[in-house]
Amino acid sequence: MSRIIEFTLQSKGGVGKSFHTYFRALSVPDEHSLFVDVDSSTQTSTRQLKFLGADRLETISLLDNRDVLVRDTFLGYMESLAESSFEKIYMDFGAPESEQIPALIHRDIPFKEFCDELCFEVIFNIVVGGGGAYKASVDYLQKIISILNDEFKVIVWENITSFNQFPALSTELADNCKRMGLTYKRFGDFEPSTLLGGQVLDGIRKGYSLNSYSAGAKIRIKKELKENFNNG
Repeated sequence: MSRIIEFTLQSKGGVGKSFHTYFRALSVPDEHSLFVDVDSSTQTSTRQLKFLGADRLETISLLDNRDVLVRDTFLGYMESLAESSFEKIYMDFGAPESEQIPALIHRDIPFKEFCDELCFEVIFNIVVGGGGAYKASVDYLQKIISILNDEFKVIVWENITSFNQFPALSTELADNCKRMGLTYKRFGDFEPSTLLGGQVLDGIRKGYSLNSYSAGAKIRIKKELKENFNNG
């Protein structure tokens, strides 16, 4: 049985990985999908995705007491997913875990061969923040691209709000993705200073399901899902 696994990664903290994962969870209300919080330090997705319930949400720790990724634990967990009933799995990695994923792919085992053996189609979602987070975000993106060597699909996600004061960086990111043949998407245009933006961000922090929002916020989220998350 073939399965799709999506990794959401970025070694720069605070750029919106869990923000992205929240909207992905709203966009796939399928009982055959699983969401996994792989952020040992903050466990943000565990709080934000509580509306999924225990059957569709797992929290795992891959770091030892020195904050080093236990690679055997990660590979073992991947193997356990191959035995599960879930057809789509979404994994939200924290910044420390994201930082160490390239070493696992590059040094430990031929990762593409490992995924093929398990019948996994793995997609790498790399979230990029604007402003002061931009350079570090792009540096990580370049590292991932170099290590994956065109063996996996990479999707670059621009966190719109973080780029609102930096339109030139947004244009630069879009142009570079086009030049490199990378899929480029934007998400999350929610200003906290606006009524609807504030309501949505507050609901995300509280782990709201779509139906828990007021009418205006719900319609705004549906617009986000339709425009940015409709096709994965």
